[in-house]
Amino acid sequence: MQHLSGPPSIDLLTGWTLRSIYQRMTDSPHSTWVASSTLMHLVEAAGLHPESHSVLPERVQCDVEIQKRLVGVAHHLNVWTSYDLGLSRVSFQKDDLPALPLEKPGDCTVELLRLLPVSVSLDPSRSKDETDLTSTLSDLLDGTHTQPPSVMAQCNLVLCVLRRIHTQNLDIPSELAAKVLRLLKKGLNCARSMVMDCSPWHQVANVPFQIICVLLVMDTRSSLAMLPEAMQTLGLVASIYDTETMREAHSAACLLVMLHQQRRKDDVAILGEALHVHQQGRPRESPPQLDPNSEEYSWLGALVADLPGLQRIDLDQFLNADMIDTSVLSGLG
Repeated sequence: MQHLSGPPSIDLLTGWTLRSIYQRMTDSPHSTWVASSTLMHLVEAAGLHPESHSVLPERVQCDVEIQKRLVGVAHHLNVWTSYDLGLSRVSFQKDDLPALPLEKPGDCTVELLRLLPVSVSLDPSRSKDETDLTSTLSDLLDGTHTQPPSVMAQCNLVLCVLRRIHTQNLDIPSELAAKVLRLLKKGLNCARSMVMDCSPWHQVANVPFQIICVLLVMDTRSSLAMLPEAMQTLGLVASIYDTETMREAHSAACLLVMLHQQRRKDDVAILGEALHVHQQGRPRESPPQLDPNSEEYSWLGALVADLPGLQRIDLDQFLNADMIDTSVLSGLG
């Protein structure tokens, strides 16, 4: 454990920044949150935040561009790890966001930090009405992002806004929906390219899974047409990052698509009965239902409840009707 007798050095701040980035990709969310919160406190102790100099010893001297990058990345990491867990983020008294560093060719840092004001505005404790959410979504979709990590961060924020819109039972204009699909397709391409280039990035895993969920929620012909590509992308990520969590995510995504497919089959059967009612005998009896282990499937029930297209599915019946080949799910990883 390091004891500070003065302001933290730039080397120490750089080390904690790299550590937080590494933990974001490899460690548990809680450990990452602790590291990113520590980094924010070190930034303040170093006097790199403008409001800190009056209460601390002589501030650390460093290159202005390095300072902007350290402070910006520290904010970015702490904001998102805090929001992911629903925990408090570290904020300064004035909470002014850092100025953007100079942009360099092929450098995604500035593109990422341009998203920071929107990230902060999406604090779960802040309520946003339909106008705010639609405006935020439009601004995000109009942003220019060229580097894969930046595009993935842009997708992550768009998915976050779409979840807010969904929870408030709001609709988005058709032109925005078309832009959303174009961005999500771009995000899937970036996820595949980063995996194939062995460029680890913490959003390569979660963004494809969230895209699949959003496509099912949108439930349009255009959104469903993207499902094969989204499933292929998630499968590729799971095959490269072969962890238990990724295997579970892939299996869950397959099951959600199967449930959606079964819902559509049931709808087709109902329509068929309506068109040929005069030719029908007595209705077919439903297969007997068994009670699956409630603890085992509680997480899946909660996920299905968030997808409007699946809310009429009898999950217990589906799981016991022998419609899922368990060998397929067990071999997804």
